[in-house]
Amino acid sequence: MGIEFFPSKNLVHCSSAILSANKFIRKLNGGSQSNLVQANDSKYYVVKMMENPQGSNVLANESLGAAVARAVGLPVADSKGIYLSDTFIDSFPALWFESPAGRRRPNKGVHFGSLFIGQPSGPQRPNEYISPSRVDNIANRQDFLGMYILDVWANHQDTRQAVFCRSSDGTQKAFFIDHGHMFGGPEWMFQDRPGVAFHLEKNIYADLWNEDQVASWISHFQVVIPSALSYANVAMQSQWYKGKVDELIGRLTERLCRLPELVRADVDDCWHLIKTRTINERLRLPDSGILDFGTSDGRGTNLRDPSVA
Repeated sequence: MGIEFFPSKNLVHCSSAILSANKFIRKLNGGSQSNLVQANDSKYYVVKMMENPQGSNVLANESLGAAVARAVGLPVADSKGIYLSDTFIDSFPALWFESPAGRRRPNKGVHFGSLFIGQPSGPQRPNEYISPSRVDNIANRQDFLGMYILDVWANHQDTRQAVFCRSSDGTQKAFFIDHGHMFGGPEWMFQDRPGVAFHLEKNIYADLWNEDQVASWISHFQVVIPSALSYANVAMQSQWYKGKVDELIGRLTERLCRLPELVRADVDDCWHLIKTRTINERLRLPDSGILDFGTSDGRGTNLRDPSVA
């Protein structure tokens, strides 16, 4: 479809230009009922819409989580505001919210878009699953330690999601996605849940723990995160949250000061679950270690959506 759906000139813009969706690709699995669209820059974005079923602050969490992770040097996708017009929404009813009571039409406006890592189809399509036998092929596996520490700080209330992209040398690079349950979850309700934010494949963490590297990550976070929080807060769309952002920032600042203590408490409760890999564990699953988005494999249905945020 060649129609372009441009935003109104009086919209408040993010730190980067707001794009407009001009082609609907497909609806994605998961509780937030995200959609894959092509925007007017010809790139593909996973779009989480306002008032989605997961909660009132999900888009703010996605924006803030991606911004902070990017600032500290962890691999996440670029994010944009994606404008969906009335014309676009009416043209593609498949993107509407679905519930037992029937379909619900989303409202026009600027929604959260996360650049799709790789390509939606073909050999450059990312994988959302990796087998125990392939974790050594993750070129940036050490980043999972940094993301774990960041998730402890952010009181992430759900499993850590990642996608894996193949490289020409046979390795795979991980990108962290789906930050909607960071910061105490969609309602900003902080509660201790040790170990909840590990990736489902625990073998990724085998042999990663190193006291010096943990201390280095924490020191780095304490230097970088305060300014990243301030910048991300200013850039965030006000319609993406209903909570009190100042109180959230205050809570996160306080947790940053206590991060060594928080990490130690979490580690004492859960790191014993991360055991050195055994031959049996490495051979439990097919050696390919691949599960593409949209496959009929039952494992994929447990994931919320392949958003890259």
